[in-house]
Amino acid sequence: MARVAPSLYDKIFMPEAQPLKRWFPRRKVNLPCTVIWQDRQVRGKTVDVSYAGIGILLAEAVDVNAEMQVQMPEGIRLRVRPVYLEQANGERNLMGCRIEFIEHGEPQWMNLCYVPRW
Repeated sequence: MARVAPSLYDKIFMPEAQPLKRWFPRRKVNLPCTVIWQDRQVRGKTVDVSYAGIGILLAEAVDVNAEMQVQMPEGIRLRVRPVYLEQANGERNLMGCRIEFIEHGEPQWMNLCYVPRW
């Protein structure tokens, strides 16, 4: 018996089908970085990365909703927009950002975000 590919109807309406929580999986990465916006710079460390976003643990509290630049090792420079800010460990701040544009180091960024699927 030949196997037939499931139709679009089956993919959408199958009761056991679950929508994806994320388009791209996160990868745990701990690298130093600098977050820059307007006339401020704050040091931090990456918590996780994906092709579409980055989580950063900042050394100090920030209250910003503007586009920022994130500089990382290997010449990676990203243009990001904050999605959430939350307090972590009572003293540091966790910031989640959406990647707007990869300004420099795109091949290095893609290698950093790669998550093999088995």
